[in-house]
Amino acid sequence: MRNKLAKVMLSTMLVGSALVAGTSEYEIDTYSLVGVEAGFSSFDYERDDGSNVQRTTGELMHGGIKIGAQSKSYRVFLSARYYDLTDFDYARTYGVEGQYMFNFSEIANLYIGINAGTTDMKLIDVNNNSTVKVYEPYYGGDVGVNIHFGDSVDWEIGAKYMTINSTIDKNSIKYNFDRIITAYTSLIFKFKMD
Repeated sequence: MRNKLAKVMLSTMLVGSALVAGTSEYEIDTYSLVGVEAGFSSFDYERDDGSNVQRTTGELMHGGIKIGAQSKSYRVFLSARYYDLTDFDYARTYGVEGQYMFNFSEIANLYIGINAGTTDMKLIDVNNNSTVKVYEPYYGGDVGVNIHFGDSVDWEIGAKYMTINSTIDKNSIKYNFDRIITAYTSLIFKFKMD
């Protein structure tokens, strides 16, 4: 109960401070962002039972949503993605992304960034008739181009690299989860913050 009250008070103070903040002639244009994403990914993992190592590169589609904020040269997102991966009951990532934008033209910009978060996956091992849950952190980077369709919509095309580097032992079998490499496209809806 005490934690809930503290969270409500903190949220109220943050929202209240944003509402009463004064304006300045040096004010920077800022935007709230909501994005939808789709892409194609490659995911590497292996199964080592001591006598045989089976390495698999799964190719999968994914969809995701992200919310964030943007200034002239920076943007930050909270993101959630769902991956359609064979051999897995589910595969999801939740994370945060920070990007720097190179504003070289009025119609587009390039961005480069870093990302970190958590993977939440459940592998179904049919050879061993068992399941393996993967709840591990990831980190990585991304790069892409952001094309502006006016002031309220951007279309981005990018690539993302996320490394997991996790080993899980279950029933004398080692499962190694390596990386996710993604090519994606997003529609970003921008709402000007006053």
